[in-house]
Amino acid sequence: MPTTPTQRLQTACFLLLLACFPIAAPSLCAQTEDQQAVEQLENLFRDNETANETDAQLLVEQLEKLRDQPLDLNRCTPADLEDTRLLNELQLANFLTYRAEFGPFLNAYELQAIPGWDLDDIQRVLQYAEIPTGLDTRNTAIAQGFSEGQNELLMRWGHPRPPVYGNQAVEGKPNSWALRYRHQFDNRLRFGFTAENDPGEAFFSGSNRRGFDFYSAHLFGQNVSPRLRAIALGDYTVRLGQGLLLQTGFSPGKSAETTQVTRGGNKLRPYAAFGESFFFRGAAATFALSKRIELTALYSNRFRDGNVQLPDTIGQEDAEIAFTALQTSGLHRTTSEVEDERALREQAAGFSASYSGANGNISLNGLTLRYNKPWEPAYAAYRRYAFRGQTLTALSADYNWRYRNWLFFGETARSDNGAMAAVNGLMISTDRHVTLTAVHRKLSPRYQSVYANPFAEVTGASNEEGLYLGADIRLVRRWQINFYSDVWRHPWLRFGVNGPSQGHDHLVRVHWMKNRVFSAYVLWQSETKERDGPLETSGLVPNRRDRLRFHAVSKLGPGAELRGRVEWTTFREARQSRSYGFLAYQEVLLKPLGSPISATFRYALYDTDNFDSRVFAYENDLFSAVSIPAFSGRGARYYCNIKWRVTRWLRLEGRFEQTIQRRAVTTSGVTGRESFWKLQARIKW
Repeated sequence: MPTTPTQRLQTACFLLLLACFPIAAPSLCAQTEDQQAVEQLENLFRDNETANETDAQLLVEQLEKLRDQPLDLNRCTPADLEDTRLLNELQLANFLTYRAEFGPFLNAYELQAIPGWDLDDIQRVLQYAEIPTGLDTRNTAIAQGFSEGQNELLMRWGHPRPPVYGNQAVEGKPNSWALRYRHQFDNRLRFGFTAENDPGEAFFSGSNRRGFDFYSAHLFGQNVSPRLRAIALGDYTVRLGQGLLLQTGFSPGKSAETTQVTRGGNKLRPYAAFGESFFFRGAAATFALSKRIELTALYSNRFRDGNVQLPDTIGQEDAEIAFTALQTSGLHRTTSEVEDERALREQAAGFSASYSGANGNISLNGLTLRYNKPWEPAYAAYRRYAFRGQTLTALSADYNWRYRNWLFFGETARSDNGAMAAVNGLMISTDRHVTLTAVHRKLSPRYQSVYANPFAEVTGASNEEGLYLGADIRLVRRWQINFYSDVWRHPWLRFGVNGPSQGHDHLVRVHWMKNRVFSAYVLWQSETKERDGPLETSGLVPNRRDRLRFHAVSKLGPGAELRGRVEWTTFREARQSRSYGFLAYQEVLLKPLGSPISATFRYALYDTDNFDSRVFAYENDLFSAVSIPAFSGRGARYYCNIKWRVTRWLRLEGRFEQTIQRRAVTTSGVTGRESFWKLQARIKW
């Protein structure tokens, strides 16, 4: 695929470096990150242009929390495990059935007897869960958790050079600030607060004379009593069904984990991320009305950023003030951004009533949203069916039912304009080495929902019909093959697509684990979509994007690990010439046994012809931070993270990243050096 001398030289050097990887080495500690979660995050940002750091931070924080306080496999619910996004729905059902039939697990070796769980799955789960052998702190009253448990204070400072807002006139200085306190007890009680400022936002001045730009607080209890299963006060997220009605937590789409297609997990979770948009603020609770019936109720009342449209003063003195769109960036740097801040009030009320049987469950869900100003989007043909008004109500029913090795799941929803949306799926395990899944969605262009996020090709939950087929095959020991095929059509217009369109997407990944110290995978994906052609008379034309990746991990010895990747992308619009993209990086992780200092260093080279052939790559960052840049143009990027465990209760972290852009791919792009300093302190007691 590489066509230029630069690309061929980069590829040759990188493959030579990979060839030098040792194929055998002494074993050492577990991986510092979960590769499955990394794959999901990279695909989230590649396929969802509206995704932001908060979407990824919700998953990263959940996994980091469980590293400190692992789940108790003898007491956790399938929803607790589903929150980790490490297992598919059928594996979770098999886990629950085995535990109910044979009782509590005695040791980790017993997990190998669960149908559908192989050694890789067990090793991945045991990074975040355990089978405890000591005293059970759940015998302690939850009220004692307010004075007992773990406390953590995080303070972070960042400084981009040059400022990320370019030449815009902003209120503040090019510094980012973050502060978070969190108290946690036994996975049953959690409370804390969060404060955050982005570069360019005023800090103790201007529109933020009281300090930070964003404040958040939460109090969350789980398994408080036999009747009160969960309660959330302050800021929280909600997951209902398959996401047709309400899904504010992390919700990945298609990825190389081809059987991870269901939405689910605990319905309520505390919110402590730094994002300012997709969460609720108020109160919510889950009650056990009986052994099999559960009721969740929620209420939220908060201000949202919005694009307020003032009426023309000529002859429209009585016209109502409306807003055209919700603003979700959370940035309040310029005059116009500050004007949009907290410009409207949003109230939400909802419920979910669930019945759980021996082989599954069924739920009825409802949600009502009300704004203090009418929502009036600017007119465009593709917005013909967009929600307009002040109140939006929708109902849905979701189900999950298992028969032997067959698992059926789905949700059907109806908005108050009469439009319907449905997602239905099937997962089957033909034997313990093969899992197959199928997901069908039919989302009416007229269906309306603000917080919907189902498994689909595009964001939202409307204007799509499609069928997804996936497989996970592990017939040969140490080899895993994943593939999926997805076809879809959009019955109505979309942004940049002035007509009904269609597309298809195919992926294959072959993963090889030679031993505990060396693994590698090859991934190929091809995606074809229709969009407007270069000329008004050309109509819709197909656009095909392909990518080929080789990724390897080698553990050199106690406390040292190498990770390398090379990836090519191609993009072609109809009969136009093909454009190419290239990325190669080498990463070194050093964590000497017994040393309080650890470090990570990565150096990457990239070369893409245009923005369509860009490449995404997940980066290790500071604790609770996420970095997934999109590489386009030509240049190099490197970063270095250093972590120092000063004492038992104090950890200091630092990060320096720099991008050297030698060629931009747009007329507005710039070349030169872009740097970012980050410093962080964590105090735990």
